[in-house]
Amino acid sequence: MSEKLNQLPTDDLFLLDRFINGNDDAFTIIYNRYVNQLMAYGMGWGFDKETLKDAIQDVFYKLYFNRKAFQGVSNPKFYLIRALKNRILDIQKSNMDTIDLTGLEFSVRPTVLDELIAEEERNKIEKQIELYLNLLTGRQREAVYLRFIEEMEYEEIAIILEMSAPAVRKLVCRAIARIRTEELSLVMLLCISRMIN
Repeated sequence: MSEKLNQLPTDDLFLLDRFINGNDDAFTIIYNRYVNQLMAYGMGWGFDKETLKDAIQDVFYKLYFNRKAFQGVSNPKFYLIRALKNRILDIQKSNMDTIDLTGLEFSVRPTVLDELIAEEERNKIEKQIELYLNLLTGRQREAVYLRFIEEMEYEEIAIILEMSAPAVRKLVCRAIARIRTEELSLVMLLCISRMIN
């Protein structure tokens, strides 16, 4: 008996198991759950939407036709983000005459999705977040994005960034410290300017 999409439990590991065992509805749920997150992550690399759509389709195509290779995957989101990053790097390499990835840098343009926040407040928050993120290096932005937006563990981020987990922790801590230092400097500057005026 075929199960309907809305009748399947939403637990990722259960869905992955069902998909590995031939349930296409589980694959559809996994795709719908992660496609927007993958698009947001890919846009951080500065690729256009059409290239990203193709890369994401490649990742899901490979997943669909090689189901058994995913036995033992314990975190589908981590797996998909890592697979997309590898696919993006492959695309970048194929588009370059000489392979030099030093110019490829992760960038985040924040969006605030909460509909209850007024448009003016939303713009203010986005500008403030963008200002803070622009203080960071591309690698720091990617690590902060994966840690706090995608809520990934340091060990998972370490694999994606090809670093050790302690190095990722240090990278994130330095990024946060840099933001805090700049924020403190900005507050002090505002206080001094108010005292002068």
